Amino acid sequence: MFEDPVFQQKLVLLALGAVVSGFSIPYLFRVIDSRKFKEQKVFEAALSRQNRLIEAQATLLDDLTRTLWKWRFLAKGVVYYGARGEVKRFETARMAYEDAVWGLLDEFRTGISRSRRLVSEGAFTDLNLLYKYVVHDLDVSVSDLASDATLDSAACGQLAKRFSEEVTPKLDDALYQLARELKLTSTVDE
Repeated sequence: MFEDPVFQQKLVLLALGAVVSGFSIPYLFRVIDSRKFKEQKVFEAALSRQNRLIEAQATLLDDLTRTLWKWRFLAKGVVYYGARGEVKRFETARMAYEDAVWGLLDEFRTGISRSRRLVSEGAFTDLNLLYKYVVHDLDVSVSDLASDATLDSAACGQLAKRFSEEVTPKLDDALYQLARELKLTSTVDE
């Protein structure tokens, strides 16, 4: 039986198959595991990057919200007390506004620049338009009223009304639109 050449050939092939499979199967499993490990690492890195992006976007939205509302309440204080003719409170509000406005506008502009890498080009453009509205329209109006030698209660009243009816909803809408753009709202819009 062991002397039969066909049997010996089959026995050699069987032994060779056992040796090859004994080494190659574990090797193949290691290669497959290595690929799975690499794919898992790539997936985890992408997920980590996505989480950092979402966190940066949420921080941007929070910072812009805080800055805009701080600016709005300081500006509204000037025109509110001016409209009421409360000279002392008007002066206090005016001084608080003048002390803080440049820092707040700087924070706003810095946030917009930071947004360029976190939002779409359309959202970046919208933020720039909001900045122009705040700085070149509203801040100029508030600053002009605050720097007048005499308190113009009627003009302050008109601007205070504009803040209530126009500015507040416009800021709310702009911040909500940014939150929608970033998919940071509680509802998912189609």
